[in-house]
Amino acid sequence: MSKTVPETPGAEDVMEHIAHLGRALWAATHLGAPAPVVAQLRDRMDQPQPGDLVMGMTPLSSGEFDPDRVGSVIRIERWPTRYVIEPLLRTGEQRDGLDLSVIALPDQMGYARWAEGH
Repeated sequence: MSKTVPETPGAEDVMEHIAHLGRALWAATHLGAPAPVVAQLRDRMDQPQPGDLVMGMTPLSSGEFDPDRVGSVIRIERWPTRYVIEPLLRTGEQRDGLDLSVIALPDQMGYARWAEGH
């Protein structure tokens, strides 16, 4: 009997998975009257800061998934608010997130900073 080895997901597949999880978490924190800790998480997700892992929120069903929507905030320009993002898969490149609603994703490294309120 031979074993079937599952195919290892590619980097773009991982980015799409992160985006789906982020979108689900964001939606869950915006339902009903959340507990205080959930409301704090929601508020923090809605206010990305430089260095945060973020994703652009655009309808995932409108065409092919763009893995460059997942990355780190390099800087935030004000009026109008504009997020400049370095996509995780394209180190050193910058993407202007003006046309996106950007949310911060709690990652292992950034979560401690979130808890401290920074």
